[in-house]
Order: sequence, then C-alpha cells, then structure tokens
Amino acid sequence: MKITLLSLLLVFTINIASSQVNNKHLNIGDIAPQIIGVDQFNTKIDSEILLNNKKIMLVFYRGNWCPHCKKHLISLQKNLDKFVKKGIYVIVVTPERADKIKETIEKFNSTFSIIHDVDNIIMNNYKVAFDVNKNNVINYFEFTLKKVREYNETENDVLPVPATYLIDKDRKISYVHYNADYSKRSNFKEILANLN
Repeated sequence: MKITLLSLLLVFTINIASSQVNNKHLNIGDIAPQIIGVDQFNTKIDSEILLNNKKIMLVFYRGNWCPHCKKHLISLQKNLDKFVKKGIYVIVVTPERADKIKETIEKFNSTFSIIHDVDNIIMNNYKVAFDVNKNNVINYFEFTLKKVREYNETENDVLPVPATYLIDKDRKISYVHYNADYSKRSNFKEILANLN
C-alpha cells in the first residue's frame, strides 16, 4: 500500500513539474496570432502588414541574464543577413524592460527587431508564457526569480518558453521549435537549410 501511494504521489509530482508550460502550444499549420509592438528602433511592428511582403521568424527569449539566451541571440545575429536575403523579417519578443533590451543590443550588437512584450500579450497569444514559481522552475528557482524581478516590469513574474516560429505570408505557421527545456533551442543554420 505504501509503495502504491508513493508511486501515485511521484506521478502527481512529475505531472506538476512538467506542467510548467502549456503543451497545447501552437503547431505547424495553425494561423499565427497578430504581433503588434514597438521595437528598440521605435519602429511600429504589425505582423499583418509585414506578412504582405515577407515571412516572419518569431523568436522568444527570457532575458540577457540567461546564458542559453545569450548564445541563441549571438547565433541569430550571425545568421541574420541570410534570413533577410531569404525575405524573412526577424522579430524577437521578451518580457525584459526597455532598458534591459538596450543592454541586450549593446552586449550582442543586435540589429533585429526586439519587442518588449507589454502585459505578456504576445507570449500569451502564442501560448509560451508561464509563471515563475517553485512548481514551474524546479532548477535554479531563487536565481531565476531574482533575475525576472530585476529585468521584468514590477509584478510580472512571467517567462516565455524560448520557442521559435516561422510564419508564412498566408499567416500559417510552417516551422515550430518548442521545448520546455530552456537549454534546447532552435538551430538557425538548420532553419536556413530547410527554407525554400
């Protein structure tokens, strides 16, 4: 009996731990929600207008405090010209405040559009947002919470799964990289290799 109760408790705990993210994320073939915001260049971004002429690659990142995000953004910048030549507009979305986005730009010489996701609207629409709490962030919880409170707006303990979406001109998603493990990121060279 004790073994059975222990097993049930373990299964319940694993389910809670793995529910840090919404596994019902957007998939290939889904219509991409509209993206509206203002980037670091004070350019108004509206995906409905951009998609008239270009495809969009949408990348979510947690903050420049995250070593995996740093590596991912450096790789994105290195490959940016190749995406532009393929007719793809790159939009990066983060819960970081504008002053922290400025730090990101300075650290990585980022020239792609970065949008501060006011009120987590874009993250919620793309189903990548999750609350930073002990159930959702099992490893490095105290560190992560401290960084989120330092980098995000007050009372916004939310992070995105660092997902990547490719949106075609017909507004349909043609590529998805979504992994609850924040260390697993999209590979920009692979995305480029598979573009038509």
